[in-house]
Amino acid sequence: METRQYTAGILKELAGLRVWAMAALAASILSLSPPAHALPPYGATTAGITDASRDADTYGDFLRLIWVSPGTQVAYLGRNDSAVRNLRAFFTATTFVQPAVTVDQYVALVGNYYPSGQDLVVMRCKPSADQRQTVSPILASWPNVFATIVSDFQGAGYTCPPNPNDGNNVMFCAAQGYQDSQQSVFVTGLSTAFTAATQIFNNSGSSPGALALKTNYGIYPAFTGLGFSAAGSGTVPTMSTTQVLRESIVPEYLLANTTLADAGCRCIQVPEYGNSKNPDVRHTKPIDPDYVWQKGKLSNGLCHQIRKLGVMMSTDP
Repeated sequence: METRQYTAGILKELAGLRVWAMAALAASILSLSPPAHALPPYGATTAGITDASRDADTYGDFLRLIWVSPGTQVAYLGRNDSAVRNLRAFFTATTFVQPAVTVDQYVALVGNYYPSGQDLVVMRCKPSADQRQTVSPILASWPNVFATIVSDFQGAGYTCPPNPNDGNNVMFCAAQGYQDSQQSVFVTGLSTAFTAATQIFNNSGSSPGALALKTNYGIYPAFTGLGFSAAGSGTVPTMSTTQVLRESIVPEYLLANTTLADAGCRCIQVPEYGNSKNPDVRHTKPIDPDYVWQKGKLSNGLCHQIRKLGVMMSTDP
């Protein structure tokens, strides 16, 4: 009798072990199975979008908003007239404003402003491999700007120290004197870059160096050189450092000032429009990059003038 009980006990224990083993095996198999909701690819995450948007070697979708006098024909990325010819023009990463944002939101993000009675121009550029060689996009950081200045003015015959009254000379010497280097304390390297930039501005937005930056590159005193525009900087005279760092939200690029066609751009130009209650309703209308691309096919190389802003409908081609 005792033997039977003993044997039954052993069989019961073995059965329990078998159930446990099967459960463990099932859990192991389940752990190897893909989850019901797979994680999104890195490129679709906010981190991936930000990462890609700051890689000038591979990123290729740029957006720019400017204001022009009513009816002005726009054929270039930046100013290109008898008074001013910019060497480069500012753009932001299109992926940062998809889906659409309002005009007011976009203007604030890129540090622009909203004048009355002007035509709104929005250009989207997706240069081909050959066109990239023409527009040579750079992330708008001070080291990149310095390298571009040296390249652009290398053969101009400037000597250093500069003639303080010649803004291009001041700008060139400060850029040529800057040397990037590896630093274990990161703020040391940043300080070196900012010191060189300060030499150009000379603590004034109207100094010869500051005016040269503005004329050649569209760089104003609100430019930080961090590779991000300071949101809201286009409508205030000053900002604290805390504000500047907090408002560094969207990336900014500098593209060579060439024609819209040579840069692979499409462009829409929208005059002021409104109703009896509001003479200009563009403030709250959308800046939709897909709409710009859809409606902005160039006409004889010029920006396409349309009546209103809108969004691309899902049924549109």
